[in-house]
Amino acid sequence: MKPLVVLILSLPLSAAAAQAPVDLEGKTVQQWADELNSKEFRQQWHAAYVLGMLGPRAAEAVPALHDVLDVNSEKNEYARSMAAWALGRIGPAAEPEIPFLIETMRTTTLLAVRRSTAEALGNLGPAAKSAVSELLKMLDNDDDMTRVSAAVALWKIDRHPKAVPALLEMLRHGGPSQSYAAAAALGQMGPEAEAVAPALIEALHAPAGDVRRAAARSLGQLGKAAYPALSKADALKDPDAETRRMVVEALSWMGPDALPALVLGLKDASPAVRRAAARALGNLGAAAQSARSALETAASDPDEDVRAAAGKALQRIHGE
Repeated sequence: MKPLVVLILSLPLSAAAAQAPVDLEGKTVQQWADELNSKEFRQQWHAAYVLGMLGPRAAEAVPALHDVLDVNSEKNEYARSMAAWALGRIGPAAEPEIPFLIETMRTTTLLAVRRSTAEALGNLGPAAKSAVSELLKMLDNDDDMTRVSAAVALWKIDRHPKAVPALLEMLRHGGPSQSYAAAAALGQMGPEAEAVAPALIEALHAPAGDVRRAAARSLGQLGKAAYPALSKADALKDPDAETRRMVVEALSWMGPDALPALVLGLKDASPAVRRAAARALGNLGAAAQSARSALETAASDPDEDVRAAAGKALQRIHGE
């Protein structure tokens, strides 16, 4: 049981849910809802996870998820947390649950449940505007991740003016875990929050590698608006190879303007960075014609995976 708990504690629910189930595994929505009553924690958690990944298609499971989250439920804290997250993913059919989610967030002493109810309210968007006053109180919570979840929810619900400043404060002045969470959260705010790019550029020089990587990823999520700042940040000179790889991934989302930096990535000391750069250039297709010579050189790279990625990139550039 311990590895699963560690996984849940170490990642935001949105990250834990990044691997969507391919199908229903042969079960209907009702059968998955019935799984919530299993005596096994893992089955409860997985059932709520699947229902959340199904989103609006799991509308009929709302009552069952409510029962799992209920304060009188004897379910495990993390099963309840996942049930809250699932309600937020289901969307309009779960909007009647908003008062229940607010009350749960306000009264629970369980950190995982508090964080996920805040996240769920954010995912329900403007319909959850009645949660704003309670979420504002959560910005002063003792728990780092609760504050981050509350700030992101405030932004998603009505672009609240306190959301971005709260996250920037946590990014710049919080401890490593808080700064990491804030850096990752800022990327969820999309191009509308492009003003956060300078702070994320600063975070590329944070002492903690996790913070630098999260900042790079978030810059990529902000898109083309963040390119001018990222291109001048010398982030491809970071001593940590994984951070450089994340910078290349970020550049790959910024279009043809990023071509010079991606070509530079083909010369990186790390095979993982070179491979990421080759893939990114391939994803640009015909727009990466000027990188053809560099990719031809990479097609003879000592690393087999880099050679393969460069070969595929050349095919895509040629329209094959």
